[in-house]
Amino acid sequence: MSIAALPTPGLNQRSSRSLDPDPHRSRCERPRLAILHLITRLERGGSSDCTLLQAIGAARRGHRVLLASGPSGTPSPLLEQARAEPGIELLEIPHLVRRISPLRDLRSLLTIARLIRNRRFDVLHTHTSKAGALGRLATRLPGHRPAVIHQPHGHLFYGYYGPLGTAFVRFVERMLAPLADVQITLSSRGAEEHLCRGIGRPGSFATIRSGIDLSRYRHAHRNRAAARARLGYLPQHGVVGTLCRLERIKGVEDLLDGFALAAATRPGLRLFFGGDGPLAEPLLERARAFGLADRVTVAREWVPPESVLPAFDLFVLPSRNEGMGRALVEAMACGRPVAASAVGGIPEVIEEGRCGLLIPPRDPHAISLAIARV
Repeated sequence: MSIAALPTPGLNQRSSRSLDPDPHRSRCERPRLAILHLITRLERGGSSDCTLLQAIGAARRGHRVLLASGPSGTPSPLLEQARAEPGIELLEIPHLVRRISPLRDLRSLLTIARLIRNRRFDVLHTHTSKAGALGRLATRLPGHRPAVIHQPHGHLFYGYYGPLGTAFVRFVERMLAPLADVQITLSSRGAEEHLCRGIGRPGSFATIRSGIDLSRYRHAHRNRAAARARLGYLPQHGVVGTLCRLERIKGVEDLLDGFALAAATRPGLRLFFGGDGPLAEPLLERARAFGLADRVTVAREWVPPESVLPAFDLFVLPSRNEGMGRALVEAMACGRPVAASAVGGIPEVIEEGRCGLLIPPRDPHAISLAIARV
């Protein structure tokens, strides 16, 4: 994504001048920008991949890019590509972590403020909640102020916390929203979900959906037999699968419960979880309790999507909150039927009844019905 491609209505006059001092220049004559991308961590997942692709794209357009992030335990596969890209500098901020930690957060805030002040960036592009909060606050400390773009890659307004935690998130985002010149959402619904909670103002959002390279998926169906054999599935097996981090927000427990309902009368059904996370072992224990240990597989590692998606008969993404659902697009590019929760930007990805099925979140019975229907 090129910064120059962003719509200008959400930028104030000061920020528009900082992005392009002469609006009459042609695109190819626009100045080389200094851009700071800031994200909490570059773990495997849609937000990290989207951020890395944006940084790579900006560098290839001649801009100078610094990509700063906190420590990552399981880095995105695109990180090596970014390291090899001329024009991108990578920086780890050791104290930038996802959880709230006042001392670490203060250190991170000061580090970010020094970066902005000393390097005099034209654009600060923040990603995800923690980095977005600290980055926006840092621009209010004394010193240079760049144009500020915030891209939350979803939100935390439901599915993550209880009532008090959610109320706190809403309050903080209301206070921080005016500190960004424009906010990028992955779907039109994402902007609506901010505005209806009093966060931001009409005209301050730009909807830019995640770009995905589909070339490696379009012909993956040719490898279906090999993929199923590699995973140990027989022709008579009906395979339900998902690819995600195994945590509660992804609804993986709901998927297992729904599969158990559907599998009770369908001995040929199998379930594959591609990924790892804190719920990996609990899922296996739950499968054993259901008597399904031999029909449920948990990969416990990241798997290349194009290597396993062709083996599935149905891809399910039962998330309780989701910015857009990149994995759904990848599954559809492989020609797989999909079912997913009607949350976040997913209803803009799935046309109900044509390319997939929309189901309520937290509803194992609905998942079982979707499995049976497909």
